[in-house]
Amino acid sequence: MSTVLVLTMAGPAGAQTGSPPPAASTSAADPFAVTGVRVDINGSNPTTVRDQAIREAQAKAWAELYRRLVPGGGNPPRLSDNDIARLVQGFEIDEEKVSASRYLGAITVRFRPNAVRDALGQSGGATQYVEPPAQPFVILPVTQTDGRIILWQDRTPWREAWEARQPAASLVPLVVPDGELSDAQAISGEDAVGGNAEALARIAQAYKAGGVVVARTDLPANGPDPARGLTVEVVRYGLDGTRDAQTVQVKGSSPEDLMTRAVAAVGTQLDDSWRREHTTATGPEQNTLVRVPLSAVNDWVETRKRLAGVHAVTRTNLVSISRSEALLTLTHRGDPDQLAQALVRQDLGLARTAPAPAAAPGAAPAGYPGAPLPAAPSADWQITLLPRGSGAASTGTSPSGASPTASPTSLAPSAPLDAGTTGTVMGAPPRNLGTLPAKSVP
Repeated sequence: MSTVLVLTMAGPAGAQTGSPPPAASTSAADPFAVTGVRVDINGSNPTTVRDQAIREAQAKAWAELYRRLVPGGGNPPRLSDNDIARLVQGFEIDEEKVSASRYLGAITVRFRPNAVRDALGQSGGATQYVEPPAQPFVILPVTQTDGRIILWQDRTPWREAWEARQPAASLVPLVVPDGELSDAQAISGEDAVGGNAEALARIAQAYKAGGVVVARTDLPANGPDPARGLTVEVVRYGLDGTRDAQTVQVKGSSPEDLMTRAVAAVGTQLDDSWRREHTTATGPEQNTLVRVPLSAVNDWVETRKRLAGVHAVTRTNLVSISRSEALLTLTHRGDPDQLAQALVRQDLGLARTAPAPAAAPGAAPAGYPGAPLPAAPSADWQITLLPRGSGAASTGTSPSGASPTASPTSLAPSAPLDAGTTGTVMGAPPRNLGTLPAKSVP
């Protein structure tokens, strides 16, 4: 008997309810889902055996997810079946064969992202993990043959290989476009190879993606040549303007094997590149009050933009702001020193501030007529804007924060904060401007 069953859980111990199966690309687009977990259980009671198979599938999926998210892999923290079940959002029975004494099946297990983040460092687990993309990336397999760029016009072996790709244990989820007329209208092969920002944004929006990966390869007119091998130029574009370029080279025993190996190698290269850029600390969330000096109008806007790209920061709360500085409470995982490592990847510096000067002897006490207004809360840490690309260089990684047309070593032009600038008057107590929109965390 073969069947497909989807179960989701309303809570850790909630009732299970049925729902329609997701689209074929959904599993591949969820980095917190582990697909195709095989189980083979023997027993005398079919119902009991099935329950045991689900528990085993969840345990196997947890181990696989741990290896996916933790640099270097290793063994996951020891968790009981009940503890693992609390991490599970739902599961899908993709296929099963049940007899009186045996259960064979393939199960997809989906985990709760925040629960997984909390559990990764428990019981002697990892100190760091890789934050997966919040959204999938659209993959555009571009073929160049005799100087002709082919994306949608013909069905090339390179595109066929991507369409045949099975959902894999990928950190960076990839979605292959359908190739309909709307896709061709959104972006052309020339746009993809040239990195046209508007066209890339259109195709990403069409698939609710966080960016686009252009995988371009040269193929002879008579098809792939295993003896020659294959070279693929891979460029990952983020919607925030980031750009990461890699080159993949593979060999194969046959044309089909060559294409399959090339697809797998591109996926591995994307995962490795993402790991280098998005490793953050595990552990419970904590709050840190930071000071942001403001010398120009654009400094505040630029700081917020860069903070939005720091995966270690889960929430940002604005305490106060004046013409000269802002006070923020950052909610993050890991200690401030680990936070500093995550911030520098987005070209933000984090350092301890100098202690506040002590009051002069004989100074008027607070509240006395003529005394200074009460000071804003004291922050032990300060965030500063670094030149674009300098943070990536200091961590030993290739700069990927600049678009092809942007300067990687200079900040955007900033207007001075002169007397005519709208804002809090110099010397006035900071105004509470409420809470910044929190960064979306699934």
